Amino acid sequence: MMLLILGLLLFFATHSVRIVAEGWRVARIARMGEPAWKGVYSLLSLLGLALMVWGYRETRGAVELWQPPIWTRHVAGLLTLPAFVLVVAAY
Repeated sequence: MMLLILGLLLFFATHSVRIVAEGWRVARIARMGEPAWKGVYSLLSLLGLALMVWGYRETRGAVELWQPPIWTRHVAGLLTLPAFVLVVAAY
Protein backbone atom coordinates (compact mmCIF):
# COMPACT_ATOMS: atom_id res chain seq x y z
CA MET A 1 0.00 0.00 0.00
CA MET A 2 2.90 2.33 0.76
CA LEU A 3 4.27 1.96 -2.78
CA LEU A 4 0.88 2.84 -4.24
CA ILE A 5 0.61 5.97 -2.10
CA LEU A 6 4.20 6.96 -2.84
CA GLY A 7 3.59 6.51 -6.58
CA LEU A 8 0.42 8.61 -6.42
CA LEU A 9 2.20 11.38 -4.54
CA LEU A 10 5.15 11.43 -6.95
CA PHE A 11 2.96 11.32 -10.06
CA PHE A 12 0.60 14.04 -8.90
CA ALA A 13 3.42 16.18 -7.54
CA THR A 14 5.20 16.23 -10.89
CA HIS A 15 1.98 17.05 -12.70
CA SER A 16 1.08 19.81 -10.24
CA VAL A 17 4.33 21.76 -10.50
CA ARG A 18 2.95 24.07 -13.18
CA ILE A 19 -0.11 24.88 -11.07
CA VAL A 20 1.55 25.23 -7.67
CA ALA A 21 5.06 26.52 -8.41
CA GLU A 22 5.17 28.16 -11.84
CA GLY A 23 8.06 30.45 -10.88
CA TRP A 24 10.17 27.56 -9.61
CA ARG A 25 9.43 25.59 -12.78
CA VAL A 26 10.46 28.48 -15.04
CA ALA A 27 13.67 28.96 -13.03
CA ARG A 28 14.53 25.24 -13.36
CA ILE A 29 13.88 25.30 -17.11
CA ALA A 30 16.12 28.37 -17.46
CA ARG A 31 18.86 26.73 -15.39
CA MET A 32 18.70 23.20 -16.85
CA GLY A 33 17.42 23.84 -20.35
CA GLU A 34 14.13 22.63 -21.75
CA PRO A 35 15.28 19.19 -23.02
CA ALA A 36 16.88 18.31 -19.68
CA TRP A 37 13.78 19.52 -17.79
CA LYS A 38 11.52 17.40 -19.98
CA GLY A 39 13.78 14.40 -19.42
CA VAL A 40 13.74 14.74 -15.63
CA TYR A 41 10.00 15.43 -15.68
CA SER A 42 9.36 12.34 -17.82
CA LEU A 43 11.55 10.10 -15.66
CA LEU A 44 9.86 11.22 -12.45
CA SER A 45 6.41 10.76 -14.01
CA LEU A 46 7.29 7.28 -15.26
CA LEU A 47 8.75 6.37 -11.86
CA GLY A 48 5.52 7.50 -10.19
CA LEU A 49 3.45 5.50 -12.67
CA ALA A 50 5.61 2.41 -12.16
CA LEU A 51 5.27 2.73 -8.37
CA MET A 52 1.49 3.02 -8.73
CA VAL A 53 1.33 -0.15 -10.85
CA TRP A 54 3.66 -2.04 -8.53
CA GLY A 55 1.77 -0.88 -5.44
CA TYR A 56 -1.58 -1.77 -6.99
CA ARG A 57 -0.36 -5.27 -7.81
CA GLU A 58 0.72 -5.73 -4.20
CA THR A 59 -2.61 -4.57 -2.78
CA ARG A 60 -4.74 -6.83 -4.98
CA GLY A 61 -4.15 -9.79 -2.68
CA ALA A 62 -4.87 -7.77 0.45
CA VAL A 63 -7.46 -8.86 2.98
CA GLU A 64 -10.91 -7.43 2.42
CA LEU A 65 -11.88 -5.14 5.25
CA TRP A 66 -15.61 -5.16 4.63
CA GLN A 67 -17.94 -7.30 2.54
CA PRO A 68 -21.43 -5.86 2.01
CA PRO A 69 -24.38 -8.19 2.57
CA ILE A 70 -25.60 -10.05 -0.52
CA TRP A 71 -29.12 -8.59 -0.31
CA THR A 72 -27.77 -5.06 -0.89
CA ARG A 73 -26.89 -6.03 -4.47
CA HIS A 74 -30.53 -6.73 -5.18
CA VAL A 75 -31.67 -3.50 -3.52
CA ALA A 76 -29.16 -1.51 -5.57
CA GLY A 77 -30.40 -3.14 -8.77
CA LEU A 78 -34.01 -2.41 -7.86
CA LEU A 79 -33.25 1.24 -7.05
CA THR A 80 -31.40 1.65 -10.34
CA LEU A 81 -34.58 1.20 -12.36
CA PRO A 82 -36.41 4.27 -10.98
CA ALA A 83 -33.13 6.20 -11.04
CA PHE A 84 -32.91 5.75 -14.81
CA VAL A 85 -36.48 6.92 -15.22
CA LEU A 86 -35.85 9.99 -13.04
CA VAL A 87 -32.66 10.90 -14.91
CA VAL A 88 -34.50 10.78 -18.24
CA ALA A 89 -37.46 12.71 -16.80
CA ALA A 90 -35.13 15.46 -15.58
CA TYR A 91 -34.15 16.28 -19.15
